[in-house]
Amino acid sequence: MKFIRGLFMLFAFVAFLPLPSAAQEQVPVEEDLTSTYIDIGEHMLTFQEELNQLSVLSRFQVNIDLEMPLTDALLDVVAKRIQSLNASLASFKVRWATYSQAQQVYVAENDTLLEKVAQIQQLEQMVADTLTFRQQQYDQLAAFAKAESFIWKQDKAYRKLYRAAAQYSLSPKLAPQLEKVKAEEANIFADAQNYYGQAKAASESFPGLKVRMKGMEQKYNELQSVSAKIQEMAYKPLIQRVKDYLLGLAAVAILMMFFNLLTAKLKSLKQARDQAKKLKEQMQGQRNYPTI
Repeated sequence: MKFIRGLFMLFAFVAFLPLPSAAQEQVPVEEDLTSTYIDIGEHMLTFQEELNQLSVLSRFQVNIDLEMPLTDALLDVVAKRIQSLNASLASFKVRWATYSQAQQVYVAENDTLLEKVAQIQQLEQMVADTLTFRQQQYDQLAAFAKAESFIWKQDKAYRKLYRAAAQYSLSPKLAPQLEKVKAEEANIFADAQNYYGQAKAASESFPGLKVRMKGMEQKYNELQSVSAKIQEMAYKPLIQRVKDYLLGLAAVAILMMFFNLLTAKLKSLKQARDQAKKLKEQMQGQRNYPTI
């Protein structure tokens, strides 16, 4: 009986407890929501300032004396700077993505915050594009340095290959060895062609490289000429070799004769022009009569 009476009193107590008001179930009041927007805006401003600093740093100039050799030490400085900026941008992206996603409910309800998000995303893309361009510049400079080093170091290899090819072309029995030399030279020249193309592209992007590109082009043409001679080598009988040698001498003699004739012709034209000039001056002098 006492148990039933106690249970009844408990139900009565619960029945008279105040129910939650409608105001308690609502979102924070207008003042609290405004404060939240302001706080989010200030955090976004901090992110934007950090991104502005990255934007300024990403626009660094590649201050390299392009008329001097591109050493590994110089290129390493540029590479480390780009790596550092890329790491900073990657860190920013992670932190910004985490924060913006956590506040996306509030951002979606506020036009000012939406505009700020768009500005930050646009600036982030600009920094990423600038760093991509800087990486492309570094890759071109590194390619030019590698091409320059490779092409200028092939003299010794080509002298060795040329002597070997000339020796193996003396006998038909040495044809396999000659073909092996030709194959080795073809591989080297293929690499030289690839490097030369990369260097030429880099020189078009960096006009300061054109001076050194001109020297590299001369060396490349020399390698190309020797390459053609090696690939043309084949066994020839002694009589044919002598004949080719004499024909070569005859060709040189013809070229020299043509050059001498051209030089004499230019000299005679110059003399005739000088005589005509003197004659004209004399005739003009005769017309200068004295005046009173």
